[in-house]
Amino acid sequence: HEDSGMSAVRSSECGVRSVALHSAFRIPHSAFSLIEVIISLAILSVGVFGAMRVFPVGLRASQRSELISRASLAAARTMESLKLQALQPDAWETLGETPWPPEGPFEIRAIVDLPSVEGLADPARLKRIVVAVSWTQEGRPRLLELVSYVRRPSS
Repeated sequence: HEDSGMSAVRSSECGVRSVALHSAFRIPHSAFSLIEVIISLAILSVGVFGAMRVFPVGLRASQRSELISRASLAAARTMESLKLQALQPDAWETLGETPWPPEGPFEIRAIVDLPSVEGLADPARLKRIVVAVSWTQEGRPRLLELVSYVRRPSS
């Protein structure tokens, strides 16, 4: 008898022979084939590789955000300090660039001048304060600038 992919099965109950089709290599249905495992691992590795590429981008964005937040805080502290100084009676006439010590990786420039806005009712009672915070991140210069106005109270 040649093996043509068909085999005879004898039923023990009736004694009748029936012919059933079976493949030459029978694969059990309760297990995974090697090809299924390889395909699953390939899909999983593509997903893991894609996720790993996202982490450095997120980390750089987080570091950039942290530096911007720290620069904003340094600028706000400087601005509030300059506002208090500008309101002092003996300092109201002081204009120009105010020297400011660096704060960590940040260089701080502070400028107090008169605003260049036309049509103000009393421009002598108004000052403009500009605080510029600069730093280098990833080899590129960064700049954050805050502008505020201070009005001298009437005497």
